[in-house]
Amino acid sequence: MSKVKEIVPGLVLCIVIACFTILIANKFPLFGAGTFAIITGIIVGNVGTGKIRRFNAGTKYSESKLLYYAIILLGGSISFHSIVEIGFSGVVFILIQMAVTLMSALWIGKKLALPENFRLLMASGNAVCGSSAIAATAPAIQAAEKEKSLAITVVNLTGTVLMFILPLVTALLYKQEPQPSSAMIGGVLQSVGQVVASGSMVSEVVKEEATVYKMVRILLLGAVIYVLRRYSKKAPIEKSTKIKFPIPWYISGFLLLCALHSIFSFPILLQEVIQNTGTFLEVVALAGIGLRIQLGDLVEQGGKVAIYTGLLTVVQIVAAVLLIAWLIL
Repeated sequence: MSKVKEIVPGLVLCIVIACFTILIANKFPLFGAGTFAIITGIIVGNVGTGKIRRFNAGTKYSESKLLYYAIILLGGSISFHSIVEIGFSGVVFILIQMAVTLMSALWIGKKLALPENFRLLMASGNAVCGSSAIAATAPAIQAAEKEKSLAITVVNLTGTVLMFILPLVTALLYKQEPQPSSAMIGGVLQSVGQVVASGSMVSEVVKEEATVYKMVRILLLGAVIYVLRRYSKKAPIEKSTKIKFPIPWYISGFLLLCALHSIFSFPILLQEVIQNTGTFLEVVALAGIGLRIQLGDLVEQGGKVAIYTGLLTVVQIVAAVLLIAWLIL
């Protein structure tokens, strides 16, 4: 009960922000409730409310657990038929894009003399799934809490900006054609929530297909963590250590619901209930993410982190453009 009492204040704040932003999004549907939720969360969090200790447990619960539940429910609107649609070229695109992101994050960060653990966390967060990947990678490389928090802040802020930029890029380069637009958004953006929000700005088709690209990246989380742990000088792996490639529990749930939908084809009403519930949980989670982004942490790091993030973002987008031209178009 004591843990529940700790979570309630922050959770209620996230729900209030979510309800407010959903109402705003109904007036401005182009951007989506998720985008407004993150922006509102950042404003509220940096004005002062988000710094109050009593909200921390609830915002953390919202940005992690609720987002995981939203991902699971997303499986109810996607079948394996849609996963097959990205084809062999789509899988190759994801593999190369992730490899480029990992190597660039490590190399650019090293050239800028940034701490190793920060580089490793940024590599994982940008290549796989943002906050979730960073949280999963941190204990594997023995990263400090401050290193993890800074990486999550940088990745979430970058992803929030990219949510607006990538739809413009797809409009300019691909005239928002579904397949290349989905590959760009699903292959570059950091978190599932950001992919969904950005995809929604283009079309419902792009939103669903971009999410599929994103899920393929998430399935490779275990492999990425293993590679980064081997790379880390602070977390050497002994010869007796067993190699494991775990699938996160929420991805297992997503795949299970996806399989059930593929086999039984859920009724339209049930699909709508699952989709609407998942969307609401997602908006609440994005509000929690926004509340936990502290801009002051970025200012303390100076321009070096900004340069690092900017260069890495440019590399990701350029790589995606070249790979899409080669594999997708």
